[in-house]
Amino acid sequence: MSARAIPANTAASPCRSKPVIPCHLSWKTMSSQSPSSRRRMSVATQVFIGLGLGLLTGLFFGERVAFLRIGGDIFIAALQITVIPYVVIALITSLGRLNLRDARNLALKAGSVLLLLWVIGLTFVFLAPLAFPDWPSASFFSTSQIEDQPPVDFLRLYIPSNVFYALSNAIVPAVVVFSILLGVALIQVPGKDRLLDGLSTIGEALMRVTGFIGRLAPYGVFAITGAAAGTIDVEELARLQVYLVLHSALALLLSLWVLPGLVALLTPLRYGDVLSAFRGPLVTAFATASLLIVLPVLAADGKRLLAKAQAQDPDPEAKSAIDILVPAAFPFPNMGLILALLFVLFAGWFIGAAVDVADYPIIAGVGLASLFGGTVLALPFLLDLLRMPADLFQVFVTMDVVTARFGTLAAGMHIIALALIGAFAMQGRLRVEPRRVLGFAAITLILLAAVLIGVRAFYTYVFVAPFTKDKVLTGLVLKGEPQPHQVHREWPDTLTPRRGGTALARIQDSGVARVCYRGSDYPSAFFNNAGDLVGFDIDMAHRFARQLYARIEFLPVSSIADARERLDDGACDIFMSLLPIAPETTLSFTLTQPVLNGAVGMVVEDWRRRSFRTWAGIRELGELRIAVSNERAQLRFLSQVLPKASTITFEDQSELNALLSVAPPPFDALMMSAEEGAAWSIRFPRYTQVTPSPVLLAPFGYAVAPGDPQLLAFIDAWLNNARSARIVDGLYRYWMLGEIDATRPPRWSIARDVLGWLD
Repeated sequence: MSARAIPANTAASPCRSKPVIPCHLSWKTMSSQSPSSRRRMSVATQVFIGLGLGLLTGLFFGERVAFLRIGGDIFIAALQITVIPYVVIALITSLGRLNLRDARNLALKAGSVLLLLWVIGLTFVFLAPLAFPDWPSASFFSTSQIEDQPPVDFLRLYIPSNVFYALSNAIVPAVVVFSILLGVALIQVPGKDRLLDGLSTIGEALMRVTGFIGRLAPYGVFAITGAAAGTIDVEELARLQVYLVLHSALALLLSLWVLPGLVALLTPLRYGDVLSAFRGPLVTAFATASLLIVLPVLAADGKRLLAKAQAQDPDPEAKSAIDILVPAAFPFPNMGLILALLFVLFAGWFIGAAVDVADYPIIAGVGLASLFGGTVLALPFLLDLLRMPADLFQVFVTMDVVTARFGTLAAGMHIIALALIGAFAMQGRLRVEPRRVLGFAAITLILLAAVLIGVRAFYTYVFVAPFTKDKVLTGLVLKGEPQPHQVHREWPDTLTPRRGGTALARIQDSGVARVCYRGSDYPSAFFNNAGDLVGFDIDMAHRFARQLYARIEFLPVSSIADARERLDDGACDIFMSLLPIAPETTLSFTLTQPVLNGAVGMVVEDWRRRSFRTWAGIRELGELRIAVSNERAQLRFLSQVLPKASTITFEDQSELNALLSVAPPPFDALMMSAEEGAAWSIRFPRYTQVTPSPVLLAPFGYAVAPGDPQLLAFIDAWLNNARSARIVDGLYRYWMLGEIDATRPPRWSIARDVLGWLD
């Protein structure tokens, strides 16, 4: 696994003069191993073999190897075992061993250079979304959209008022601040060497643990890649290559032009000499995806380059600066780690919920501080902070096997740039010529624009991944075994109302339950690609009929008013379409107890999603045109939350479909339940579903005719049992959240579709 994913505690060493490189480890000892050890296959090679075998296994067996995900989860958890202790010990020992003069120079001059490099890296990351192609994207509803996310508490995030709380809850920024403060405080503490030696011993033990976990990397990568290759959709595979290509191109631009060019711009060194002097260790770092093993060589080559530039041995101050800066820079976030933050922005585009520019400062501040713990801690933390699915991190780990090499190349050049520029800065020998700076900036912007425009153009005009999420939605089938049933697409002229007695008695006597439904009511009731009537409400209807041992006759209604008439004249026994349980609705129907609680959502065009994030922000937009069902409960609710809005009403699903088909739309937003809105945004991917905060929840239930207490009591009792048996929850996850792996048709695999070995 790469040094980015498995941080090695190079700062924890009993060597006082070399606080970053362990005593027993040097470039000479690594290069003078016995022939048998040299012939042993490297971990990097094993990781690539694991990656290849995982891909082959996933493609061969398909979803049969989904169980490998458990092994991947175990491996990711194992990677995190030593990260927090590593951060603490690396920073304390690196800073604590410095003297006051070196620490002051390191903070003022080298720190300024480090900040400059961070700014450059973050600029590249935040401009990278300009390269994302404008592909349609949407996703099923996610419960993370209705979880009340508290505002970021920057005091708790960065101020370690209780360091044990920060450690136990993996609040990396606070842990970093504590470690830096303690390390700086130790600089002038007498007798500190005993403490630092003890910490170094612990660090050495952590390195051994990390080394052991690192040897498991081929198996972990095999498990993660096998599960991903066996279950991931073809569309998702096509989208992932956008990240791979963009990340690699930016890493090469930074490594081969920006960073060495910056050294040549600010120091007497020449661009060609910088690349030539370090090409050996950089190629080694790229091949092994490990920055640690080339640190000694980077320091030695840096001093040789200085000597060559000065035509003499570098003065002691310059030599000392290189010796300090190369190892001291290792625990700090480097350009390769910063490039990994690009995945957070890519993840938002990938799931159809682009990260807002207003969130960039949070990504910069929280991301940089979290990167002290590596991507293993930083990316899950940021994904959770931005309310994105945690499973996306497994996607990152799979691709990191490839991108880690480009990231390590950028990280190596980052160390070189920091050491060389910092060494000249600590000697007061930097040169800043405005004309050369402007020229360098212009060339850099041109190259960056070429990369971004080139990637976007390629994936816009040459290779375009098809949008298939709508086919996933319309390809869903009933989750459970259906009851015997008959589906009417049009109202049958020969159907006679059933009168006399209660509706429950009529169902029991005839053995047939007449269920009214609304067609094209995604994801509650609609016809799939096979022509079958499916959806959440339809699945619930089959389970309700099974409780009565009855057949089902599904009867279509065009609107809420039509359903009320059919219930009143006895043509229907129950209207199984989720209706808001509100006082106005009870004027027309007798409603069951809540089937589920749905969030109030807004369906808007993609470019307007940020304007509708909060109810307060929506009200500040003034007079809006809001499309809404003509149900009295919906209209009353809209008048309460958005009193200035004008309404555009629709009576049935065909009118709703027509509204969404118009471009530009005749409305500013469409108000409906968030679960329904997500499904409609899949059908019309130029729209997106937004759940404004604070989240407003409304209960939804089914309807029976007024004055039928027996059927109502029966349904309410059945709903209680269905919730207790987690039937409702299972159907909600399937139809509303899109958790469909267990029921969708098997994905293509070699064993099933080519060789015919699997059913």
